[in-house]
Amino acid sequence: MTTTGPYAGTLEAFTTGVRYRTRYGHLLPKQSKLRFWASDSQRVIDTARYFALGLFGLDWEKNGKAELEIIPETFDRRADTLTPGDTCRRYLEDTSRGHDYGVNMLSLFQAAYIPAIAERLISEQGNQALERFTELEVFSMQEMCGFETLVRGSSPWCDVFTKDEWEHFEYARDLIHYYRGGPGNPYASAMGWLWLNATADLLRSGLEGGTMFFSL
Repeated sequence: MTTTGPYAGTLEAFTTGVRYRTRYGHLLPKQSKLRFWASDSQRVIDTARYFALGLFGLDWEKNGKAELEIIPETFDRRADTLTPGDTCRRYLEDTSRGHDYGVNMLSLFQAAYIPAIAERLISEQGNQALERFTELEVFSMQEMCGFETLVRGSSPWCDVFTKDEWEHFEYARDLIHYYRGGPGNPYASAMGWLWLNATADLLRSGLEGGTMFFSL
């Protein structure tokens, strides 16, 4: 949850709320209180609150315009549409094809493309005392480009790597998501069904009593 720089998460959440208010303000009920949800993660809760500031106004909590309901990420609640990956026991306990599947596939590809980058970096430094970079260290350097740009607006790490090396990094990021929660994971369809089913139920039942729900 970044608070500085041109891409600050707090600013983006607030401006998103303002945009929703501008476009869909006429759909908001004038009298009844709106309810919206956030999963039990502090950055998600903070994002929801900044979004509410933009959508409902700076005094939304005091004047009772809306209510934020925080959904715990615990096994006793079973799977839910907010955090299905954190509440699906089989997905978490299956170390080969569950949550860790994406990390395992990422590690295999890192071992294929990162050694050449590490060798180049050490060669360009000309420092004989520096024997090697680990795969995690090089991958972290590449990740710093995005994270630092998000916080500061730019990052010198972005210029350290070549176009081909960035394409390898992009593919590596695709791998982890494809096999962690995407089509490459055998549990993805079951977890995705929660969103599909909830959306279908809303479309079939309609918005009873003019109630509108926001889920962030």
